[in-house]
Amino acid sequence: MQTNLRLWLCAAACCLILFPAAAQQANEKVLRSKLFYLPVQLDAHAALKKDAVWQQLGSVYHERVKQARRECKNAACYAAALRLRPEEVLQAGNNLVTHDMQKVVRAIRKAGYYSKDTALSDTALLRFAWQQTAAEMNYIFDIYLGGKRPRYAAIDSVSFNVNTPAFITQAEKLLDRELERSSASSPYYTLPLNLAMDILLLNGRDEAARYEPLTAGQNAKAYARIAHTTWENYPYTALLVPGFGPDKPGVRIDYRAVARCKMAAERFNRKMAPFIIVSGGHVYPHRTPYSEAVEMKRYLMQEFKIPEAAIIIEPHARHTTTNMRNAGRLMYRFHMPLNKPALVVTDTAQMLMIANLDERCMRELGTVPYRDVKVLNKNEASFYPVAHSFFINVFDVLDP
Repeated sequence: MQTNLRLWLCAAACCLILFPAAAQQANEKVLRSKLFYLPVQLDAHAALKKDAVWQQLGSVYHERVKQARRECKNAACYAAALRLRPEEVLQAGNNLVTHDMQKVVRAIRKAGYYSKDTALSDTALLRFAWQQTAAEMNYIFDIYLGGKRPRYAAIDSVSFNVNTPAFITQAEKLLDRELERSSASSPYYTLPLNLAMDILLLNGRDEAARYEPLTAGQNAKAYARIAHTTWENYPYTALLVPGFGPDKPGVRIDYRAVARCKMAAERFNRKMAPFIIVSGGHVYPHRTPYSEAVEMKRYLMQEFKIPEAAIIIEPHARHTTTNMRNAGRLMYRFHMPLNKPALVVTDTAQMLMIANLDERCMRELGTVPYRDVKVLNKNEASFYPVAHSFFINVFDVLDP
């Protein structure tokens, strides 16, 4: 086990350290934008790069990381050193709103990543977006470097034992690399953002970036078909089929997901909706190579002869809450009718969850990312998408 850990860590670190240009392509670019949308927009703001407050905060942070390299002996110490301090976050936020940030505010409003169902003023939105960004960085340091237990430890935990010398050595190499290539006068967010990205990639936790853009690849045929769909012929926009992860490693699809696919195929053949959205990421067991959505699509095509152009994969959701949320996001992105409901098709056990899902959504997502849920029977519930479904959950970096 220890040998396997060393081999994996060495392979991951070599990709990051020896080939940084290749490592920052494709998935990393998507991941950076998806997790840290505000800093990506701030990167183009020339005045902020020269701001004395942000430079001074960046210098303090840079020195703190250097000190940690001199003094820390374990992962928990490093994670504590990398965390953004509350007083620093407050000072940076106070300074941020003194700049002309109209272009940045327009971008983050359009993306909707920091917008709930209640509109905020430009200044309040900017402050909130920065606070969310800092919280997200700290979460990554706590969980994927410090090894703290996340809410759903069975599927979201750090990939390795952080107390092993092999892990600590590779983490230290990442710190050294970032310290060497970064400037002490860079804006405050620059070094912690790069470190957070490196730590996620060292853990192999790039799930949020996989399969993007969702309008291409496995969804290309369905996306092309949408423009030619006669929506009036169907009572529902889509049939949403939540996945269910297998209990054992090496199993591609769970029997409960198979049962849900069968129910969806029956309703599709009755022309209840023109599309089936299969929803579920790389969830169970921990760090599985199989996506629930991809495997359900395969099963629907092979066993029920559902056309590929009728199946949309949503390959990121990890919970019932995000099955609903992510389906709504897809309906917006795919320009599907928003005044027509979608239909969840699942088993009785999950339908009981859906009937009482609002409280859990507020607790875990910070908002209810759908509207007007109606449980129709033991296997069906209808709902409508909402624009604030794009609000990101910074405490689930595997599917924000």
